[in-house]
Amino acid sequence: MEAFLWKVGEAGFSGINNFPTIGMIDGKFRAALEETGMGYDKEVEMIALAHEMDFFTTAYVFNPEEARQMAKAGCDCILAHMGLTVGGAIGAKETMSLQEAAEQTEKIAEAARSVNHDVFVLCHGGPISSPSDVEEVLKRAPIHGFVGASSMERIPVEKGIRETTAKFAALKIKKSPLKRKKQKPLRKIESDKPSQVWGTEW
Repeated sequence: MEAFLWKVGEAGFSGINNFPTIGMIDGKFRAALEETGMGYDKEVEMIALAHEMDFFTTAYVFNPEEARQMAKAGCDCILAHMGLTVGGAIGAKETMSLQEAAEQTEKIAEAARSVNHDVFVLCHGGPISSPSDVEEVLKRAPIHGFVGASSMERIPVEKGIRETTAKFAALKIKKSPLKRKKQKPLRKIESDKPSQVWGTEW
């Protein structure tokens, strides 16, 4: 991992994030990954190493315990992940309420700050998919802000494309002012071949 992180730094990057993250997986598959040594603790170890190597570290966490683990690892910015973002053509259909998201975000923030009072905390995902949603969460949870993905790069684009395409489709096409030359009826063309050939005379 250290060699990989060096390559990331040499490529010009100064920050690290634990994404894709196993935190998005649950159930039997998650348990199997944990049992085979591919659990969330590996992501914590990566963040700790990146912190030692002077990267700016950001980490998705899904509960207060993971927030404490990442804060202990020296993570600079905790990203309170509320699940797949709702909305748009391919967004999640079911998620927690906005109030539940605010409460969970606050618990995550408190857990992280119990280890490092100066850690940055941002919210992300789930029902938090619009500026008004973010505003509501910020009113209820004492955090620094929001990190957007689908809510910034996908949903607004989908809306814009749909609305613009609908406007094009609604346009009425007027009758063309150009007059086409009338086509004469088909006439029989004499041929030496046994089959009859028909053609068009202009």
